Amino acid sequence: MSASLDQNPLFLSVAREIQGSGSTGRILEKLSGLQVDDSRGGEMFPEIRSKKDTAWDFRSVVSLVRLIQQNRQSVSHSYEEAMARYSKVNNLTAKRKANEEEVRLKQTLTDYILKIESNFEKNDRADESILKEITRFFDSLESAEKLSESNISSLNLSPKSVAQIGPILERYEECYQEYSKLKPVLGRLIRIADYIIEDAEG
Repeated sequence: MSASLDQNPLFLSVAREIQGSGSTGRILEKLSGLQVDDSRGGEMFPEIRSKKDTAWDFRSVVSLVRLIQQNRQSVSHSYEEAMARYSKVNNLTAKRKANEEEVRLKQTLTDYILKIESNFEKNDRADESILKEITRFFDSLESAEKLSESNISSLNLSPKSVAQIGPILERYEECYQEYSKLKPVLGRLIRIADYIIEDAEG
């Protein structure tokens, strides 16, 4: 998995935030400036797993965290739109009985809203777990203070850290796959809701 060298200042900034025991939120905020090619998402997980446990580099692992963050942000936008449509249909039917189409839409939106919230929770737990393990790695790294923009690309995690992070990547991959499924479905539901709302208000 290749990461552009011109992003090394950002990788170093993320490393320094982790070393400084930054909160999960602050570390993810630093990470938000990283550009990851989302079209390669499906390749990135098997690519890092194919490496020996002595060759899991910091930049690749952090790039996977950013990949999930990007997908979450994209789905989060659709989630907010779906919530708004659900609220709109609820308001339309507050003073009258909902028709069959409206009932079905509300139930489907509810199901998918709950799925997204569950995935967000899984994502949150994975974020906290992986950043905790990377923090432990840095705590045990004797040469941590010597990290620079020129050598951050050659920083590999220890086999002990890899053993702990491996299962977390499986959870990340589940989140990634779920986000990939949810976004197009939400898009269709939002379009259907717009038609129903327009018809009800017409």
